[in-house]
Amino acid sequence: MGGRRREMKAVSVVVPCYNVSSYLEKCINHLLQQTIGIENIEIILVDDASTDNGATLDIIMKYEREYRDTVIAVSLEENMRQGGARNIGVSHATGEYLIFCDADDWLMPEALEHLYDAAQEYDADVVEFRIKNVRDHKMQIDTVEKGEGSFLTEIDTEQMRRMFLVWVDERLTLGSQKKLYRLSMLKENKIRFVEHRIFEEPSFVVPVRLFEKRHYFLDEELYICFLSPHSSMRGDWGEHKWDNPHVWRHLVKDLEARGLLKRYYSEMEYLFMSWGFGLSIRMVLQKGYVLTKDELSFLIDMVEEMFPNVRKNKYLMVGQDSWDSLMLTVLDLEITDESVKVINDILNKYV
Repeated sequence: MGGRRREMKAVSVVVPCYNVSSYLEKCINHLLQQTIGIENIEIILVDDASTDNGATLDIIMKYEREYRDTVIAVSLEENMRQGGARNIGVSHATGEYLIFCDADDWLMPEALEHLYDAAQEYDADVVEFRIKNVRDHKMQIDTVEKGEGSFLTEIDTEQMRRMFLVWVDERLTLGSQKKLYRLSMLKENKIRFVEHRIFEEPSFVVPVRLFEKRHYFLDEELYICFLSPHSSMRGDWGEHKWDNPHVWRHLVKDLEARGLLKRYYSEMEYLFMSWGFGLSIRMVLQKGYVLTKDELSFLIDMVEEMFPNVRKNKYLMVGQDSWDSLMLTVLDLEITDESVKVINDILNKYV
């Protein structure tokens, strides 16, 4: 499995698969029907040590047998969660560009053609696009919704790089799904996901932002995301409740090892405060959890350890929103049983 050599395809599609026998065939069939042509894509199906008595792996193997020039089957002996499965998939990829697709989601038929054409036209390292969320996996969507907001961002100066790092909105996100990547950029810069954790995407996307030079936003809904109640985000988090700040800690250490943390310290400080500390608290509260004294102390200690001067961060001082203000206030509170109760009550009004 996964050992055959092939000529370079236009696009590699990496699909991590874990107990998805109910959804996987729709995902694969939509990839096989891409208008770019089956001869121009390779589909890498990574079974992440599924525990469904071989149901998921059987589907993967069936498609590899039927489409030997297009489908690569990879079976992992150890569950590595989506980040690890994606890393393995990337290591097998040979296409000019690469995209990730979750096994319970699917791409519109024109997706890869439109994305590849945009990448070629604008010589883009990354092409980002829009996602449509659905709650019915049987839903049929026949027409691509398009807007007029497509634009190219050239990251060609140090100041532009800094601005681009902290630019996060509904168009340019820290998610890994809604992007087409130049594969050589990923491999040459050894860009990988953190493994064995959920909320792993920033560990991949932030380094991408540090190395890409041309980023194109294509204003089209090309990816259909099924909001499955059993997904990592919507299922029970269990021991992965605080994976998000650990992912950010891993990312900061990775950037330090690359010699990039010092150069972009203010930007990473801001991103960690907003997306490592602040978002972790917001997601846990939205999930219905109650912050404990030990948990809040752990999070505050992590901030103090990694970015002790965050209160003076220039990005937090300019245009500060109410949530960021609350997070800075939390940092300075004395953590007692009573204060934690008050903090939970106040923060729950904002989520």
